[in-house]
This record gives sequence, structure tokens and C-alpha cells, in this order.
Amino acid sequence: MSQNTIDPTQIEQEVRRTLKEHWQLFVIQGIILVILGAIAIALPVFATIAVSALVGWILFIAGVSRAVSLFRSPHAPGYWPSLLLAILTAILGLVLALFPVAGAQTLTIALIAYFIIHGAASLYLAFSIRADTSRWLLLVLSGIIDFVLAAFVLSGLPGTGIWVLGLYVGINLLFTGFAFIFAALGARSA
Repeated sequence: MSQNTIDPTQIEQEVRRTLKEHWQLFVIQGIILVILGAIAIALPVFATIAVSALVGWILFIAGVSRAVSLFRSPHAPGYWPSLLLAILTAILGLVLALFPVAGAQTLTIALIAYFIIHGAASLYLAFSIRADTSRWLLLVLSGIIDFVLAAFVLSGLPGTGIWVLGLYVGINLLFTGFAFIFAALGARSA
């Protein structure tokens, strides 16, 4: 096998080895994620504002760092459009960070768009593989759930915009935390 080829079996073995050797750290990380998820579910408005502000600061830092790097290479191709985009990213990030409640509404609309696109892609994939597997119905169900979630969030706007992101992030953290814990405990005994 050439050095540039990735062997999935080797990667899987490495993941298992790492999980087994460091299972305690994965359990601790899982517990922390479960706790953070529970807090986000219990306080979804707070979590939504925190997520919105965090996304804002990330965009601000990304925009500023891109602008700084562009100032050092003023003769780069596409300099002015790239600089304009970097400045707009920084401004958008700062607005989102300083006004996270308003930003949460925008992020909620983006979440709705994500659910719709993901749902459509899931349905397309399901019907593309229908003849090849019996599991295509799970993809259909996933696509339908995405459309239902999009409709639910959309029908509740603007009210859902202030709490839905925090709730969804909390649910994700909770399930990811439990997945880490169970994977680590399973690897320990393997």
C-alpha cells in the first residue's frame, strides 16, 4: 500500500487503541458534555444567546485575521474582493456577538434552511439506494423528521428563535456525551 493511501481498517484500529488506552479521559469528556447538555436543555434561552455570541466572536476573529493576512499581501489575486469579504465577515461577527438575541433569529432561519436541505438530501439518497439496501426507510424517516423540525421551528418564529438553538445544542451535547461514555466503557472492556 502506498504512503498516500488511507487504510480504513488501520484508522479503525488506531481509534480503538486510543479509546482503550485513554478511556478514562473519554468518560470524563462525556460526563462534561452530558452536564453541559443538561444545562443547555434546562436553560435554552441562555444557551441560544451563548451560541449566538460564540458564533459572532468566531466570525469576528476570522474576519479580522483574514484582513490582517491580506494587508500583508496586497498584490494577491482577488485582493479587493477578499478584503471586502473579510471586513464584512468581521462586521457581521461583531454585530452577532454584541446583539446575540437578534443574531439568534438569523441563526434560527439558517437552521431551518439546513433542516430543509438536509431533509431533501436524505430523501434523495434514500430513493437512490432503495434497491440496494433495506435500510433506506431510515433515511426516509430522517428526511421527514428534518421537514417536520423545519416546519415546527418556522411556525413558531419569532418565539422559537430565542430558545430553539440552545435546546438543539443541548440535545446534541447530551447525546454526544453519552456516546463518548458508552464508547469508552465498551473499549475499556474490549
